[in-house]
Amino acid sequence: MLWVAWRQQRLQLLVTALLVAAVASVMLYFRLDAVSYMDDHGIAGCLRIEDRCPVDAMNALSDTYKTYASVIPMVLLCLPVLLGMFAGAPLFAREIEHGTHVFGLTQSVSRRRWWATKVLVAGGPVALVMLVLGLGGVWALKPLNHVTRGPLLTPGFETQGLTLAAYTVLAFAIGVAAGLLFRNTVTAMAITLAVYLAVLVSLASAARPHYVAAERITGSVAQSTGESERGGRSWVPDDAWRVGSTYYDKSGREISFNPSGCDGTETIQTCLTRQGVASQAAEYHPASQFWSMQAVESGVFLALSAGLLALGAWTLRRRAI
Repeated sequence: MLWVAWRQQRLQLLVTALLVAAVASVMLYFRLDAVSYMDDHGIAGCLRIEDRCPVDAMNALSDTYKTYASVIPMVLLCLPVLLGMFAGAPLFAREIEHGTHVFGLTQSVSRRRWWATKVLVAGGPVALVMLVLGLGGVWALKPLNHVTRGPLLTPGFETQGLTLAAYTVLAFAIGVAAGLLFRNTVTAMAITLAVYLAVLVSLASAARPHYVAAERITGSVAQSTGESERGGRSWVPDDAWRVGSTYYDKSGREISFNPSGCDGTETIQTCLTRQGVASQAAEYHPASQFWSMQAVESGVFLALSAGLLALGAWTLRRRAI
């Protein structure tokens, strides 16, 4: 059964390996090029604007690599759902459509073994190479931390570390379950795309900010805006993910601030003061929380994947095929 499953999936696995290798090669090239650029311009090892990493030099780095830093995350963001659509969705749906599953199930192979072998052979190597790509992406994109605005912001968070593999497993599981439920390849592919995007967007907006406790910083209007308005660093680290702001008047009461009320000719400090803001607080996740948040989100996605695979196995066991 293993040999048959391998024969059926070998072309797909080869294409996946070549695609991942091509993306990894591009990332390796730009990693080496960025390190060389930073060495030549005296900003080696700079991840954010600070005393030894002046704003002009860091902005020049951003201008040089901004196209690459915007394109490669988009490519990585598309890979999991594409693999789910083209590897997971047809895995069982196509066999059932063509009737070839009948031959496999008449060779003294139980439904459970047939399902498990195909899922393992088709999904295991794909998840593994995507895990390697995600972990390698952390290393490859680190020199461009300032350009990508850090690893916590979308799409950096979704395309580095553990989540790239977890997303791939989820997309694959959706495709497998949809294929067994609807027994039509095109329908399963469409459902994979729709459900995957819905889960990804909803978790990113509703759950991710609460995975770990955010840090909080409070200061006057001058403290919160002065240095950044002079072209320096922000009072919140450049590579942090800012998730909330609270504004207070002189008596310490919470008030609202309307950015659209600024006329465009005044500084943000002047606008804040004019609207009665005397101090403000910012809540943010520092870059040091990256791996903790990655572990939580990956666990959530793997749990969802296990549930979907179980649904597919139950469907295969209970329904006539």
